[in-house]
Amino acid sequence: MKIFYEDILSTYNKIKPFLKVTETSYSEQISKKFNCNLFIKFENRQNTGSFKIRGALSKLLSLSSKEKSKGVIGMSAGNHAQGLAYSGNKLNVNANIVMPLGTPFTKIRRTKAFGGNVFLEGNDLIESKKYVNELIDKFGYIEVHPYNDYEVIKGQGTIYLEMLKQISELDFLLVPVGGGGLLAGCSIINNSLSPKTKLIGVESKFYPSLYNKFYKKKLKCTGSTIAEGIAVKEIGLIPYNYIKDKIDSVIQVSDSSIEQAIAMLALTEKVVVEGAGAVGLAAIIENQKTFKNKNVGIILCGGNIDSKIISSILMRDLVRARQITTMTITMPDKPGQLNIISNICANSGANVLRVEHNRFTMDLSASLAKLDITIETQNEDHLTKIINLIEKEGLPVTLDDNN
Repeated sequence: MKIFYEDILSTYNKIKPFLKVTETSYSEQISKKFNCNLFIKFENRQNTGSFKIRGALSKLLSLSSKEKSKGVIGMSAGNHAQGLAYSGNKLNVNANIVMPLGTPFTKIRRTKAFGGNVFLEGNDLIESKKYVNELIDKFGYIEVHPYNDYEVIKGQGTIYLEMLKQISELDFLLVPVGGGGLLAGCSIINNSLSPKTKLIGVESKFYPSLYNKFYKKKLKCTGSTIAEGIAVKEIGLIPYNYIKDKIDSVIQVSDSSIEQAIAMLALTEKVVVEGAGAVGLAAIIENQKTFKNKNVGIILCGGNIDSKIISSILMRDLVRARQITTMTITMPDKPGQLNIISNICANSGANVLRVEHNRFTMDLSASLAKLDITIETQNEDHLTKIINLIEKEGLPVTLDDNN
């Protein structure tokens, strides 16, 4: 079977009644920061918070009445699960999803809320797939694979079809890659409608499955990544047949850059994006020269991130920017020393968040004490000014390793 542009257009017309048409818009602040023209597809605002609804709808609408009556089943780390559950609910099809044991609770809860029957089995998607096969043999369910399926690829390709209706031609389109369904769909549209656009797949450095196959490498695919939605060890065979001749390159990005991208999108665009959805911006952060003065598109493919993680990322971003800093100060163990430091912080306009005073530290003289104080400052210059004032009082300052 071969997928053409016309197939994706036909699929789009079928699934559109069940979709939210998500906007693509120019980001003035991020464009200025990286000296490029950045256009963002806000697919994180989709009905299920992810693009996966497109592929699930495409597959279910392609089934016969008899197949629909059997019910469907899929494996997923979260977003495909929600897309399948939502689609099954809308089309009155029983949807069953096998999710790995480490799946974030928020994705499990949301999948159930959309009407899906959830089974938690396996430590990763490969082990989950084995359980899917067992249930298919037992109950005769129809499998809806998250990426290795022609109908799913057609559905995922509609995101770029929609995007090109909203903006003019791009120099680059950066597409998140897990199993490859989204990139495969985008490659078909790009080849037909925007062949001058360079299509780049973006992966987590922990899971360079496409990078390995595309460049004939043997890098390990393992580890814990904040982009768990694209933590896939093997690129799908069906998607790869479309990807291999239609993309320009593959980029790997670090978790640190993904964190920065999530924080930047939250603070500038006021949107919540999960790790997999932020890898396009992470690629720009790490490759600024490549995209300088270019028209660049990124797809925020999902926004289903755990609330604890987004909270931690935003706080870590403040630490990275030297806006929240823990200082360790060695001082004489006598009255008035803490008052000196607190007055300096107050008079300098710093906000004190935490104070821990320890006079029993064994690596110090009994005449000395250690003060750990966490403060909020405007920026690094503001912090440096406060440190200098403290050290002028004869109180040495060291910074926490995180700073």
